[in-house]
Amino acid sequence: MKLSSLLLVGFLLLPLPSLAAKDPADYPLKVYIIQVAWGSHNLRYEEYKATGRGNVWDGETVHAFDFTYDCGFPVRRTAANQPLPAKWKKSQVRLDVLADKIGTNNKYQECELHTTVHSGVYVVNESSISEVPQEEFRKRREQREAARNQSDKPAASKVSVASTPDSAEIEIDGEFMGNTPSVLELDPGEHSIAVRKAGYKPWEKKLKVTAGDIKLNAELEAEGAK
Repeated sequence: MKLSSLLLVGFLLLPLPSLAAKDPADYPLKVYIIQVAWGSHNLRYEEYKATGRGNVWDGETVHAFDFTYDCGFPVRRTAANQPLPAKWKKSQVRLDVLADKIGTNNKYQECELHTTVHSGVYVVNESSISEVPQEEFRKRREQREAARNQSDKPAASKVSVASTPDSAEIEIDGEFMGNTPSVLELDPGEHSIAVRKAGYKPWEKKLKVTAGDIKLNAELEAEGAK
């Protein structure tokens, strides 16, 4: 066998880092994607380009950031309890995030975000996003924690949210909570619920949550429909 052939066989037998399985334990940061604005996508060649905004958590430290990316899969908004594992490839500039590979178990794919990090934190108010100073964000967190820790607080209620068509985004009090159909746990009290899907008019409802299970079905109306 020629030397060149032997070298090729030996190379193919070596473990390739790019093909190595991704371990979420190697990604110590948490990233919440708040907004994504698609730039372009080519399904044939699996090329996705987009811009967006999010928050990155490093322990108890959190900062807002803007991003762009060009990856082989779409990075979507994250639900409040489902952050993406992440790590800095270049601090404050290039951030690797890990997402579940659709249709597989415990397999992940990585996308590099090119980031601009801010001093404050992004918060969602109904349908708008604003950056607040760190001190204000800490106060808001403390107020939420205090409300959760009330000893006489009634138990949360289960709210089932479906839509026609399905796979629409669910927002509770301006916070993305997942896609329809979903069953969510909400604290008693008044909540603003919105169901959104591209090509359809937003469906919005004010709901006073009390004890017991609640079922909602959003009949979405196509944009431009009379």
